[in-house]
Amino acid sequence: MPKGLWAGVLLLLADCSSGGSNKATLILNDPDWDRVNVQVVFTKSADCDNRGEGYDRMQELVMRKNKTERFNAVDGESICWRHDTNPNAPTPGAWSGWSRVTLFPGETTETEL
Repeated sequence: MPKGLWAGVLLLLADCSSGGSNKATLILNDPDWDRVNVQVVFTKSADCDNRGEGYDRMQELVMRKNKTERFNAVDGESICWRHDTNPNAPTPGAWSGWSRVTLFPGETTETEL
């Protein structure tokens, strides 16, 4: 096998072994609304509104009825999410309360909005 190919295989194996141990996955489903705006926060803070220490990132997306979305947390992060207060008549900035899940490395959790 050529030397360059071996290096690529070793790099791929190293990536798989190191990245898999600290990731956790949340699978979120929208069982109720045809369309709903969702805000997702990745944080190590106990406060989902905190954008200081422990905060990693935020993602906003539109979810569709009975469609799932996957979110990956790393290094012991929790994932918080909230949706439109009234998904049938959304008002910008009017959010439900936060839901939160603490994930452990290697874990996959499934839940609904």
